[in-house]
Amino acid sequence: MPRWVELAPVVVLVLAFSAKAIVSPNSVRDVFSGTQAFLIAAAIFGTWVVLWLVVLPRLISNGWLRVGVLSVLTLVLVVSLVVPSLFDKKVVETLPARDQDSSAPQAVDPEAPSPTTEATPVSVATGKLRGIDHDATGSVVLYQRSDGSFIVGLENIDIEPGPDYKVYVVPGANREAPGDDGMFLSDLRGNQGTQYYDVPADARVVAGEWTVLIWCRAFAVPIANATPA
Repeated sequence: MPRWVELAPVVVLVLAFSAKAIVSPNSVRDVFSGTQAFLIAAAIFGTWVVLWLVVLPRLISNGWLRVGVLSVLTLVLVVSLVVPSLFDKKVVETLPARDQDSSAPQAVDPEAPSPTTEATPVSVATGKLRGIDHDATGSVVLYQRSDGSFIVGLENIDIEPGPDYKVYVVPGANREAPGDDGMFLSDLRGNQGTQYYDVPADARVVAGEWTVLIWCRAFAVPIANATPA
């Protein structure tokens, strides 16, 4: 087997992460921003190197098969950690209004008032989204439904793209980590556009005292936050 074929996965990995560093230099800074981020990155790449140099040569004697397995592992790494940093994803949603559930069968009472639709959620607090060592713009709006539950609106956002972004609400102003008390809402559906995320019904978010946090779980670093007030 030609030597260049054996080194092809290595070249692909180096080129992919070089492109990531050029397009998104903040992602390189993420690795050195803290001990946890560095250890995560070291574990990921250390495991890949051990597989390449030690494990696969011992387990698979056929060179072509060994390169094939390493290429698949490299592709998974590139798709999960590099591709999300290279491309924007725009998701535009409309503010949801919770309608009365008409799908379930109900008894008909001719004297009962006709069912009504709940009022559109109302804005109770607004904050400006700010990047944390990343580029981020937009507004974070806290909406409340008539039943008392909340919706977090990320409106007209433009966040530097990256892998494994999560949306949290965290008690306290200007929080930069979810900690033990942060409440996970959802994966970030798009780094651009307008999206709405339901807050669990038992959460009583207080305007000015809660942070909406965009968190990169892959490297355990904050991306952006806002404290609507």
